[in-house]
Parts: sequence; structure tokens; C-alpha cells
Amino acid sequence: MQGGDLSEEVFAKFREFIYKVAGIQIPETKKVMVANRLRRRLRATGIDDFAGYFTFLTSPSGPLEMPLFLNEFTTNETYFYRYIHHFDWLNEEFFLQIAEQGRLRKRPRTLRIWSAASSTGEELYSIALRLQPLRQLFSGWTITLLGTDLSTATLDSARAGVYDERAVRHVSPPERTRYFDHDPRTQRWTIKEEIRNQTTWKSHNLMRPLIEEPFDCIFIKNVLIYFDTKSKQAVTRHLLKSLAPAGYLVVGPTEGIYNMLEPLEKRRPWLYQNASH
Repeated sequence: MQGGDLSEEVFAKFREFIYKVAGIQIPETKKVMVANRLRRRLRATGIDDFAGYFTFLTSPSGPLEMPLFLNEFTTNETYFYRYIHHFDWLNEEFFLQIAEQGRLRKRPRTLRIWSAASSTGEELYSIALRLQPLRQLFSGWTITLLGTDLSTATLDSARAGVYDERAVRHVSPPERTRYFDHDPRTQRWTIKEEIRNQTTWKSHNLMRPLIEEPFDCIFIKNVLIYFDTKSKQAVTRHLLKSLAPAGYLVVGPTEGIYNMLEPLEKRRPWLYQNASH
């Protein structure tokens, strides 16, 4: 078996390294899982053992390998309209509120939304789909829909916009007909180019600040469950700095950061607003 056994010493080095660069905690009980995923990178790089791969990864040549290494340790299970009430709030309240503020010249005619752990794109495309029926309210506006993820592989999938039946199971038949192309042979659904062209995708590590203009709404869901308290605090600081005055933060139920959002005002159990105006 390529790589041999993963020693406790080298396993500890990988666990520490993954935590340092990504804020993700790998339990001590996951040595077999880590070894199996590392073996894929050993085969790809031609390196014979785990210690040699760690040396390579932390060498001056390591940055080129880093995205591929991290791809092995990010979990990316999601689907369209996960937590449907978040998306109902978008088209029933948020979009209408923003459009009215623009009409009354109380804000610039710009709208910026960030899916901060976009995985394979279902969340950001769900946001885009909810925006489509209201597009006439935003005629002449500059709209940015940004999806970021640590994994370059999932971002490539997001850009392609191809999904199986399970991923689109909560998408209504009219939306499927209007916004997707269906391949009956493979039973795959490809989101139409007009929707894909409304989105932007970027690799980003949540442990670092995002160098972008502030956002009117940020979604952070289904990622921080893997982070410890210190890492969550760092991510939360970066998110708050990226939130525009009066902007909204939509938080998933597993993130465990509710007690870190004191600067924001709670609007719903999962919805917080920047109190500064």
C-alpha cells in the first residue's frame, strides 16, 4: 500500500498543519480517514511516504500543492434551498426592502451578496434564482453575487453548475424548466448560462480577511461546525468587517457563533443585522 502506515508523529503534524492553515480540527480518531485521503495525493505527486509528502507540502514548492491538499479535507454536502426560510426571507422581505431604499435614493443602486462557504454553488445559485422574478426592480443596478470556498475543486463544480436530482429536489418544476437544462440520459440538471453569468466565484480561506467592498448580505452556513472556538472567533471578526452598515448576516444552525455576534442586532434566530448606519 502506497505510503505505508501513517505514524502518530506524522499524523499529529498533519492535524496541526490543517488547523493552522484552515482552522479545521481533525479528531484524533480520524487517522485512517486522513491516511486514505493523503494516499490520493501521494499517488498524484509520486511521493513515496507520508513524511515525505509533509516535507514537500511545507517546502517552498508547497503552495502549488496546497489547494489540492486542502480539497481532501473540506466537506461539501449541500443542495438548493437548504433551510428554505432563509430564501423565503430574501424574496419576501430583503430584496423588496433594498429595492425600495434605492428607489427613494436612500442607498446607492448597488446590491452585494456573499455566500461565504459556497461549496459546489447550490447556495449562491439559490440566491440568484430568488432574485430573478424581481429583476425588474433592480434595473440599472450593479449586482454582485459572490461565492467563495477554500476548495478549488468545488469552485470548479460551482462554475460548471451541473447537479444531480438530489441537489435540485426542492427546486420547483417551473424553476427547473425556466432556469435549468435537463439531460434525460444522465438525469443531470445544468443551470442556464444566463444565471451562471450573474455569479462570481473566488477561492478564499475564511481564516483570512476577504479583500472586497462590504456586502449587504452574507450567508455563512454549514462550515464552522468543524472549527474550534478560537477559529470561529477569527472567522466572525472577518465576516463582521465585510458586512456593510445595516447589512444582514444569515447564519446556519450548526455554526455555533451566536454568542460572538454582539455587535449585531438579532432579527430572527438565524438573522442578524449590522446596527451601524
